[in-house]
Amino acid sequence: MSTPVHRIRGRGPSVVVFLGLVLFALTAVVGPPPAHADIGKFDLNGRLYTKWLYRNNDSQGILFLGNPFWPDNFSGENGVATEFELNISGSISDAVRAEVRLKSRFGALWHDWWENGDRSYDQTNTSGESLGMNHAEYIKLRGYRVEANLPIPTVRSVVIGSSDLGMFNPWTIGKSRFIDRDNAKGVFLHGGTDDGLFGYTGAAVALPKLFVGPSWSTGIGDPNLLNPFWSSDWAYALKFTLSPEDIGTFTLIGTLTRDSEIDIADPDAKGTVQPNCQDALGNPIAGCEQDYAVERVTRYSNIVGTLQYQGVPLDELSISATLAISSSDINEDVAFNGVAGNAGVFPVVFADVVDWAGVLRLDILDPFEIGLSFKLEGFHIGANFNSIFGARREADVLLTDGFLSGGQLPTLNLANEFIDYDEPWFESAIGWQGFTFVPVLELDTFTMQLEGTFLTYDTNMQERDVENIYPDFLHTDGFTDTDLYDYANTTDRGRDPRSVYRRNQERMTGIVMAKARVEPDIGDDMVFGVDLKFKAIFDRDERSLTTLNDDYVGDQFIGELGLDLRPLDELKLSLGTRIEFWDEQNRRGTLELGYGDDTTFRAKAWIGASFSWSGFHFNYQLEYIHKDQDRQREPDQRWDVVRSKATLEVRW
Repeated sequence: MSTPVHRIRGRGPSVVVFLGLVLFALTAVVGPPPAHADIGKFDLNGRLYTKWLYRNNDSQGILFLGNPFWPDNFSGENGVATEFELNISGSISDAVRAEVRLKSRFGALWHDWWENGDRSYDQTNTSGESLGMNHAEYIKLRGYRVEANLPIPTVRSVVIGSSDLGMFNPWTIGKSRFIDRDNAKGVFLHGGTDDGLFGYTGAAVALPKLFVGPSWSTGIGDPNLLNPFWSSDWAYALKFTLSPEDIGTFTLIGTLTRDSEIDIADPDAKGTVQPNCQDALGNPIAGCEQDYAVERVTRYSNIVGTLQYQGVPLDELSISATLAISSSDINEDVAFNGVAGNAGVFPVVFADVVDWAGVLRLDILDPFEIGLSFKLEGFHIGANFNSIFGARREADVLLTDGFLSGGQLPTLNLANEFIDYDEPWFESAIGWQGFTFVPVLELDTFTMQLEGTFLTYDTNMQERDVENIYPDFLHTDGFTDTDLYDYANTTDRGRDPRSVYRRNQERMTGIVMAKARVEPDIGDDMVFGVDLKFKAIFDRDERSLTTLNDDYVGDQFIGELGLDLRPLDELKLSLGTRIEFWDEQNRRGTLELGYGDDTTFRAKAWIGASFSWSGFHFNYQLEYIHKDQDRQREPDQRWDVVRSKATLEVRW
C-alpha cells in the first residue's frame, strides 16, 4: 500500500485580514465625504535624464553591469540613452492625496530608431522590430500611492500603494535601492502620540516574485514547483518607537517574510497528486476530502527582529546599539536546493537556522576641545544570520571602510548589478566580528580620519558542508576587483562579495586606513580641495588546519590622490589618481592540485567636470585603468581601459 502524501496546512492570506481590519476601522469612524477634482488640485513635475557611456571595447549598451542571472540586451558600455519621468500628485481633499510616477522604459539607445518592441526575426534586421521591448521607448507605470490622514485616534496616516520601505532598517526590511524606489507595494499604517513619546508602524508588503526567497524568487523557475503561486506571498512588519525625554530612542522592529505555495496533496489543487483521495490500491486516504478550498504550505520564511537604542547621555557622548535575531526556515519539499544544484550560488542556507547579531557604537565628540573626536564600534554578526528582505545596497550597518569601501550588509541577497562603474559596491558582513576604532580630526581647512579594524569570523570552521547546505558562491578567494568585474569571472576578478562560507576557514583580517582633505584659502571666489587616502588590508586564512601548504596570505595597499577646483559657483573640475598593489600567496587553487601566488598592480587616473546653471545639470568623467596581473598557475593578464560617462539632467 502506498503512503499518502503528507499535507501541511498553511495559514490563509493574512494580508486580507490586515487590510480588512484597516478598512473596517476606516468605515466605522469616517463617513464617505464628497470628493471631486479640478485642475487646480494637480501638481506635475518632470525629469529628463540623458547618459553617455563609452569604453574602448566592442560592447553596445548603456549599463556597465546588468542582470547576472540571464542575458539581457541593454548591458554594454557604448551608447547614449534618455529617460523621461513624469510625477503626478493630486489633492482629493485636505486629508487625502494620491501620487503616480510614470517613466520611460530603460535601455533604448538614441541609435534605436523606430524600435516598437517586437521581435519579428530571430536574426538582426533593419526594421523597427528587431531588438525587443528593452529598446522601445514606451512609458511604464512605476509607482502609485494614496495617503490619507484620517480622524482615528493615534493614527497619523494610512498609505496604500508604493513605498521605498525606508521606514524600517537594513536588518529587517531594507530601504529599496534607488532604481526600485517605487516597486514595493503594500499597506502601511503610521501612528503615535502627539508628544512624540510613542510611535508605531504596521505594514503588509507584497513580496517581489524576483529576488526574495530561495533561488532569488518566490517560486518562479524553481524545478520543484510545477505551478508557482506568488500572488499571496507577503512580508509583515511592526515597528514601535519609544522616546523618553533625556534618555534616548528605543526602536523595536519585527518582520516576517513568508513564501507560500499550493499543497499538491490537496485534492482541490491544480496538479494534485491525490485527485481522487485514493492510494494506488484504490483505498481512501485518511483526512483527504474535496472541499473546494486549497491548502497552502510554507516554502520559505525569514523572521528578523531588532532592538535599537540611540541616545546622547552626555554632551560629548552618543551611543548607538543594535541587537538582532534572525530565523530562516526552508521547506525542502517545495524549494530546490541551489547549493547542490547551482554550483553554490544561492541566497540562503539550505537548512533551518537561527542566529543573532549585535553592534555597539560610541561617538565621543571633541572631548579635549581641540577638534579631535573618536568613534568606537564592536560588532558580531552570526554565521547563520541572514535577512532575506533586508537592504541590498545603498546602506551600511558597520563603521569600517571594509574591503570594498561601499558598505557592509547582513544578507546574502546583495544587489551589485544594474550599476555603472562609478557606483559603490556592497559586501556581505555575515560572520564578521571584531572592532573598529576611528579618530577624526577637524580643523578649519583640514580634516583627517584614521581607521583601525580587526576582524575575525564566526564562519571559521573545518569541513563545512558547502556542497549541500552552505552556499559558497563559487568564487571564494582573492581580493575583489570591482573596477573590472564580470559575473562569469573570465577576467579573474577575485572573490564574490556574497561569498562568506568556505569548506575550510581559519581567517582573520586587519584593515588600516587614513584619509584627509585640505581646503586651502585661495580666495573668496574659488574653492580648492585636495583629498588623500591610504588603505592597507592584511588578510590571513589558514584554511585547512591539517594542511601546512594551503595558507592564504593577502596584502593589499591602496594610495589615492584627488584634486578638485570650483572656479565658479556653477563649475567644478576634478582630477585624481589611484595606485594599488596586491600580493597574494596561495591565492587560487585546491588542496589536490596546489595553489599559486599572484601579484596585481593597478593604476587609475581620471578627470571630471560638473556644470550646473539654471536647472541644467551636466557631469562628465573620463578615466584610464592599467592593470597587470602576474599569475603563477595561469597566464598573466593585462588591461588598458579607457572609459567615460556623461550625464545631463533637467527637472521642472
